[in-house]
Amino acid sequence: MKKYILFGAGDFGQMALEDYGPDNVACFADNNPNKQGQLVCGKPVIGFEELRRMAEDHRIVISVYNPRPIAAQLEESGIFDYQQYFPVRRKLAGRLAEELAGKTPRGVVLYGTDGYMEQVVLLLRELGLGHLLQAVAAPEGNRLIGRQVGGFQVRGLEETGPEADCYIVASAWNHSALRVQLRRHAAGKLVMDPFYQRRYYDTEDIVFARSQERDRTEEEWNQAVRQDGIKASVRAYVEAAKEQVPLFELVEIETINRCNGVCSFCPVNRSADPRPKAVMSRELFEGIIDQLAALDYSGKLALFSNNEPLLDQRIIELHKYARERLPKAVMHLYTNGILLTVPMFEELIQYLDELVIDNYQQELRLIRPSREIKAYVESHPQLRKKVTIVLRKPHEVLSSRGGDAPNRRQLVSYGEETCAMPFQQLIIRPDGKVSLCCNDPLGRCTLGDLTKQTILDVWYGPQYQMVRKCVAEGRKNWKHCEFCDVFSLY
Repeated sequence: MKKYILFGAGDFGQMALEDYGPDNVACFADNNPNKQGQLVCGKPVIGFEELRRMAEDHRIVISVYNPRPIAAQLEESGIFDYQQYFPVRRKLAGRLAEELAGKTPRGVVLYGTDGYMEQVVLLLRELGLGHLLQAVAAPEGNRLIGRQVGGFQVRGLEETGPEADCYIVASAWNHSALRVQLRRHAAGKLVMDPFYQRRYYDTEDIVFARSQERDRTEEEWNQAVRQDGIKASVRAYVEAAKEQVPLFELVEIETINRCNGVCSFCPVNRSADPRPKAVMSRELFEGIIDQLAALDYSGKLALFSNNEPLLDQRIIELHKYARERLPKAVMHLYTNGILLTVPMFEELIQYLDELVIDNYQQELRLIRPSREIKAYVESHPQLRKKVTIVLRKPHEVLSSRGGDAPNRRQLVSYGEETCAMPFQQLIIRPDGKVSLCCNDPLGRCTLGDLTKQTILDVWYGPQYQMVRKCVAEGRKNWKHCEFCDVFSLY
């Protein structure tokens, strides 16, 4: 068996060394000349030219947090047979096993070749399904088509044949775009995307902190957004989705438009909210849920948006109704936790797939309700996968919210970039009006009215079509979007 060369000798590479096993690793490679010639965890560090000479006799693994530049460097040098170290491999295996439970596919096609593909192959073999693999496919025009990657000759999707009945996304980088393409190509067949994040915080840590990010200045925030590689994935997704718009993948229902927080980054904090108070009627709420049930909706559902959901005293019974009608939906809830009690938590958690408590405290200390919930979860460890308390500061610098964030001054135009949110989100205000997206907290843009229209009439209606057409050609074409610095995908 060929030994591995780990391309990246930092923390990520050292994790990879531990996972692959020192006896299976020949050396590290790194572009940093200060590391070349040194030993890291007992392994020599070589430069890129030496890696090129050794590539044919070794297996190359990219072991850095941002693999795209390394992948481009390898491919420009004619090295296409590499893989990407994936530190959450066990979680990926769990997702594949869950989605395949009770299903017996006759033939499997993997779609995507970005270095994670080999990991998916190995996982399928571990699940006893390796013999079902028929082909590896790549999007039209991909330069890997016709090449050997990971022991497979890469084909175009149209060349994989009609006998396959299961298609699995095998790319972490553009998985959202590939998922859309597969659902269109393989309508009626099993399509799986194990890279799709069902949870926002995929951790069993009860308390989660990113304190180093919470002290960023505006300039540091802007610099991070400029360097964020997700913009390329967003462009790929919009290109795939704009021809045949898929059904939304997230629904947010704001049942009351009030918050009890004082966060300086929020345009609707309790000291600044200009919106007239509104509470969604039970009739409207149930009508929306019933329409989603008729669609057999299985995406994400949140009974909150730009508000504090626990201010609605009906919130538990609303979740109960939604869970009964939408058993396949992934239901999550964000709260600042101020009003949360243990008895309320015990009732609420049975209907949720994920509860996130944003613990706002400037010194990052747990507030009393968070301490109580933490103690409860510690004594009920089966809840660890469902509950995360996130340490937050009420005076952070966060996204610009399309220019609406009160504590942002240094706005940057992203006019040439596109956005996936009009293709993925349905955001419903208490009066039934549908907002542009979750970053339209004041409801400046209304794309429909669910007191007068059906969900599908709104989603595929002229207002949404106009927004999508404009944003697909650049955020500058829709006034509220040009200075928005949020880039995300589901």
